[in-house]
Amino acid sequence: MLRSAVDDLPIWLLLIVVVGALVGLVLVLVWSIRRLVPAIAEGFDAEVASQMLGVVAALFGLLLAFIIVIAYQNYTDAQSNVTGEADALAAIVRDSGAFQPTERGRVRASIGAYVQTVVEEEWPRMREGNDSAHAWADVNAIFAVLQRFEPKSPSAVAFYDDSVRQLNLALDARRNRLDDAGGGLPWVIGALLFVGSLVIVGYAVLIGSRSFWFHAIGAGAIVLIIGMSLVVLVALIYPFSGDLAIDPGPFQNGSLAEFFGPSS
Repeated sequence: MLRSAVDDLPIWLLLIVVVGALVGLVLVLVWSIRRLVPAIAEGFDAEVASQMLGVVAALFGLLLAFIIVIAYQNYTDAQSNVTGEADALAAIVRDSGAFQPTERGRVRASIGAYVQTVVEEEWPRMREGNDSAHAWADVNAIFAVLQRFEPKSPSAVAFYDDSVRQLNLALDARRNRLDDAGGGLPWVIGALLFVGSLVIVGYAVLIGSRSFWFHAIGAGAIVLIIGMSLVVLVALIYPFSGDLAIDPGPFQNGSLAEFFGPSS
């Protein structure tokens, strides 16, 4: 459900919808609780309760900031995996320049088929956290081409060894990329964020003030920050979905650009 929301709505619209709904709900809760519990409107025990809210909010803020930082680091790691896979494949293309024309053509054709499948077929599927069986078949085809190749000259042997090493690096990066595409948070972390948000917002609503607007603005500001933070967090934990989705540009640049037409 979260992935679908990230995919279906621009992040700016998602921010407006989520934050607007939360702020509106809190304002209604503040108005209702002041009518139902007159003591809150009189600021009963507000001084003590506000100090407790400050402590709880600080602890939750640290937790939320830590989770967002970790999510952003994972997002940048996903970008690095994409770049690393593309760089390894480009290195194989460059290494193939030392091979005989027949073997060179086979290696480049297999690399070209794979990167085209990744960009055109697998990348759209990763928005839903899925991979492509066709891409896995292309990976096997690259291995098959290299396994049938027997380099003769010392130069060809050296570049062949590097090609095999680069292919293994590309396979590791591919597995990491597909794992990153799965996205999401552990349910324990999600539950912690949900409960913590409820506690903070509930506390803010129940701490009264003689002024309705002072009460409403305080609670609204808290839910505004929480709402924006959660939307950004959800966008980051799905690195291949939504407006912040990582693009396949590294597979279409440099030595790999020859496998795509001018419009790619």
